[in-house]
Amino acid sequence: MLIGFLALVQSQYMIDKTKVLKDKVLYGYEYRNFTMTTVDECFLQCYENCFCMAFQMCPNTQCQLLSSNQFQFPSALVTTEGCSYYDILPDLQQIKKMNASGCNRVSVCQFHDHLCQNNGSYVALTPTDHTTPRYKCQCLTGYTGSLCQHAIKSCLAYSNGSRVPGNYQVLDDNMKPYEVFCDFDSSSNKVWTLVSSYQLQNKVNFDKSYSKNWPVNEDTPRWDEYRLSKPRMQSVQNDSSKFRVTCKYDTDGLNYTDYLEARNEHVDVLNFVDQQTSSTVVCSFVDYVNIRGDDCGFCTMILYQNVYTFHADSSRTDGCDFQSTGAEKCGGIGEDNFGLYNCVNPAHRCSSSADATTQLWFGTDWL
Repeated sequence: MLIGFLALVQSQYMIDKTKVLKDKVLYGYEYRNFTMTTVDECFLQCYENCFCMAFQMCPNTQCQLLSSNQFQFPSALVTTEGCSYYDILPDLQQIKKMNASGCNRVSVCQFHDHLCQNNGSYVALTPTDHTTPRYKCQCLTGYTGSLCQHAIKSCLAYSNGSRVPGNYQVLDDNMKPYEVFCDFDSSSNKVWTLVSSYQLQNKVNFDKSYSKNWPVNEDTPRWDEYRLSKPRMQSVQNDSSKFRVTCKYDTDGLNYTDYLEARNEHVDVLNFVDQQTSSTVVCSFVDYVNIRGDDCGFCTMILYQNVYTFHADSSRTDGCDFQSTGAEKCGGIGEDNFGLYNCVNPAHRCSSSADATTQLWFGTDWL
């Protein structure tokens, strides 16, 4: 280790004091302060701390260790008079030579303050560029974040992974793990968590309002009979910004014929109670609705939920934007869509056959 130039060839990291960024700090990434006043001392503190990727020195706080650097987050580099910013960078040529010779890197840095939370473990990383951290936290199932500090409550936490639809593990508000089915929309950045699915032939067990706690097979996602408890639905909804209702996702995948999507702020499906009467129409705003090919976007429609489950009645369109043709009438009641199904139209995909399914999802845009 050559302190004069601070070229840490053997340790695979170095600093060039001539490349100091004067009157600059990396805002928001400071995690430890020391009272030492020389660049050499501050560098050694950074070098010996596994999570340190850069450091800065300021007149008041003196030596500040940073958990990121200007290459990862250039927008965080801001002007602060009197401060100086330094990068601690991997010697990529030296690392390449050592890897080619079969030398194993020996850790000489230390972990402080149990930075990996929720029983996360430390994993060494081999730098490939100036954005690679020296170490990372390996999180237990159910946790995410650079320090494993966030509990996974919905499929949103898996958005930056493989984005393959399937079962993933999340935690409820009691920190109990359970599985949910995740759908990652390939045509957008949306990610969805399934909270209910049932076949038309099982409609009697799924006619309860979503405001009621009525779990069905909640620990095992399935298409024919499945509904999360109200607390678990609420936990997923709190990590989401919208909901959607799909038909026959299990056999047809995502199909925008017979589809409903709305924002939670406009329709809170877990607490929604309609105010419809025979003479009064209350319209709800939705992002998109399609029933048997009739559709509209960013428009209003009539929605129902009271004692019975959330649904639409496409035979009644008076006073709202959405208009549907060809709706069924069953005596004194109209065609049910997206739920309930007391009056069934086989032309609606959710009620096209006894094994046709209806799904409720909560989701959001992950970027």
